[in-house]
Amino acid sequence: MIALRDYQHEALAAIMAAAHRGIRRQLVVLPTGTGKTVCFVELIRQRGGRALVLVHRDELLRQTVEKLALVGLTNVGIVKAEQDQHAHQVVVASVQTLSRETRLARLIPNFTTLIPDEAHHSVAESYQRVFEHVRAFEADGPLTVGWTATSDRGDGIGLSHNETYQEIVYEKSLVEMIRRQYLCDLKAQQVQLAVDFNTLHVRRGDFVDREAEALLLAADAPQHVLAAYQEHAAGRTRTILFTPTVKLAHAMADVFTASGLVAAAVDAETPIDERRALLTRFAAGEIQVVANCGILVEGFDCPPVDCIVIARPTKSRPLYVQMVGRGTRRYPGKPNCLILDCVGVTARHDLQTAASLFGLDPDGTITTSVVAAIGEREAAEEQRALEGRIVSQRIDLFKTGPLGWATVSPIHFILSMATAGDLHLVERADGWMVQHHHRDGRREILASALTIEYAMGTAEDAARKIGPAVLIDRTARWRSEPASEKQLALLKRWRVPHMPTLTRGEASELLAVAGARRHR
Repeated sequence: MIALRDYQHEALAAIMAAAHRGIRRQLVVLPTGTGKTVCFVELIRQRGGRALVLVHRDELLRQTVEKLALVGLTNVGIVKAEQDQHAHQVVVASVQTLSRETRLARLIPNFTTLIPDEAHHSVAESYQRVFEHVRAFEADGPLTVGWTATSDRGDGIGLSHNETYQEIVYEKSLVEMIRRQYLCDLKAQQVQLAVDFNTLHVRRGDFVDREAEALLLAADAPQHVLAAYQEHAAGRTRTILFTPTVKLAHAMADVFTASGLVAAAVDAETPIDERRALLTRFAAGEIQVVANCGILVEGFDCPPVDCIVIARPTKSRPLYVQMVGRGTRRYPGKPNCLILDCVGVTARHDLQTAASLFGLDPDGTITTSVVAAIGEREAAEEQRALEGRIVSQRIDLFKTGPLGWATVSPIHFILSMATAGDLHLVERADGWMVQHHHRDGRREILASALTIEYAMGTAEDAARKIGPAVLIDRTARWRSEPASEKQLALLKRWRVPHMPTLTRGEASELLAVAGARRHR
């Protein structure tokens, strides 16, 4: 069961409207973590006929097959390595495998829909060979809808300005999705290194990795990054650290480990079983820091990640967006994600940082939140536009108070809605279930078999429709008031230990958790 969000309905409507206008090769831009896969599998279901989904990583292939099953599409074939199931209703293919001449020759090009995932790769020769074979550039070819988090490429080729795609038919920005609480907020801190990035040369649109490695090692970057992590990221549970080379990734992991932290490095040579086991331990919180060179940029989803260290200088906005995207997913109890940007003593205008990404102060320190900083900037711009007229109150257009999720256990979370009941997230064998526990005892399943962050979004969408947001907003004034006599009496009856200075918000969460445990 998948409940589409409002913007996903909008995206599907925009796709069909554009198709009606004759736009056959479309691009949809949605930030990482906002459910691109859910959206395009629903498109495939609605359109019927045969569909081809192109992916370039095993993780994306697996995720797509799982989501197709959720919407009832089980006649699915896989084309990858030794698998060659090319005659099914829906074919999910590794582009590296399918683009080979022998594989393409066996593929019957009678598809209704073509879906290139991570579509910023579509200008590559491998994708173009598949496009040509399935007649995507012909007027009577399949409706082609590419999905990506960014319409730019590191090599300067913009997808919206070349012949692969005709038009961006729907787009949502990272800031808007954070503001609407579909993604978590961000903080940022720059790590000043004694290194001059102005000496770096550019090759194929980005800095030369070996040169960046030499500069960072000469500046003793691992020790300085560790110091910044210890100062600014204390209490963060899971950190992904990006480096330009494998050598530097392992050097970072070694320094972090020597400090007493549980850290590891993964690279392309790490055996697949070992890599999966390591990332499973990381997802479980047993490993605090994972350093990598390009391995975890796409296709790796771990919602609890609450810190991203970018020790990989880059001028590629798409690459930077992908790295930051590893930390933007929602998770209960995660208020924001911290971005540690490693920069040099000499600033480059083309060096990507959190500040440059969001058009903020180039010093890069965003101490509260990205959306708050953007709100302050826009308020200042608005005030200047008033040409001297007095503004008595700053308008905060970007309020993102976290909602009041309470933890019953690592696989059970509750969002209390006072008289409207509670929303529960419960992990089951097939994924996370969203359930509404009404005050009259009824239990209603709203969705199931979802990822944790998508389940959170589904629950919070339901909460906003059911009752006033003030009931679930952690910043709501009532939450800081003293606990009521009724709350205290019920806590006493249920023998729930609590502090004498208990607030109404704290009491509400304790009662929700206690109630859930009593009825398990």
